Amino acid sequence: MLVVATPCPLLIGIPVSIVGSVSLAARRGIVIKDPSVLERVPTCRTALFDKTGTLTYGEPELTELLPAPGFSGEEVLAAVASLERYSRHPLAAAILQAAQRRGLQLEDAREVSERPGEGLQGKIGGRFAGGAVEVTSRTKLATRDPEQAREVPPVQAGLECIALLDGRYAATFRFRDRPRADGGAFLDHLAPRHGISRLML
Repeated sequence: MLVVATPCPLLIGIPVSIVGSVSLAARRGIVIKDPSVLERVPTCRTALFDKTGTLTYGEPELTELLPAPGFSGEEVLAAVASLERYSRHPLAAAILQAAQRRGLQLEDAREVSERPGEGLQGKIGGRFAGGAVEVTSRTKLATRDPEQAREVPPVQAGLECIALLDGRYAATFRFRDRPRADGGAFLDHLAPRHGISRLML
């Protein structure tokens, strides 16, 4: 038996272990905003994950481009990529890479707008009549123009965005973000060992 005659080691023990845990987690790519959560982990029964960049690599790739009748895939891709050069959205890089692989010539964009929740809008010149390009979501299109939304292909697993040229539905872009190699082992480790009965992804 070891008897500690001073309370100092006990007082600094918890802060040191918390700082050490936060530091170890950071080295493994886990950011802990509130260290007090570590004290509540043993009572956790449900874990919620934001999939993109957590259980996946956070590097989506364009896997499918479905042009609407009257539009060519390369025409839409070049128009959207010309606009996406000015975006910081995670899907922008995937669109640009796809355009570069196909050797498409991009144009300068003007009047570019990317307000949160409203998608990406702007104008490019020369390629088609009005030059207006918009990248939005299926939900936004359905709310604004239900008739055009019926032209969009059925929903599939993965990420997607909708492109409109001059206000007309032009194409659906589909993306895939590869799961992390150790993601499955991590989830399998959580449930049986730590009694987390439910995982919501």
